[in-house]
Amino acid sequence: MCILWCMRTNIVIDDELLREATRYAKEKTKRGVIEEALLTFVEIKAEERRRTTYKERLKNLDERLAGLTLRERPLDILRQDRQRR
Repeated sequence: MCILWCMRTNIVIDDELLREATRYAKEKTKRGVIEEALLTFVEIKAEERRRTTYKERLKNLDERLAGLTLRERPLDILRQDRQRR
């Protein structure tokens, strides 16, 4: 599957590592295993980035709200919001 463009390349891969990866992979061809591994890598890194930016946004929000007094705890407000959806 080419999203933008495909690149043909030759790489040296540890045979034992590839065999082990093949046992866990849905795909059984070398190309399929490597593509699945790359997709998994991208998903993991994207999730790490989302979590990092979420923590940064949460920290910024906490700093902005530090001087405010709420009638309800933020956790209770979030729970109510989730229940409404």
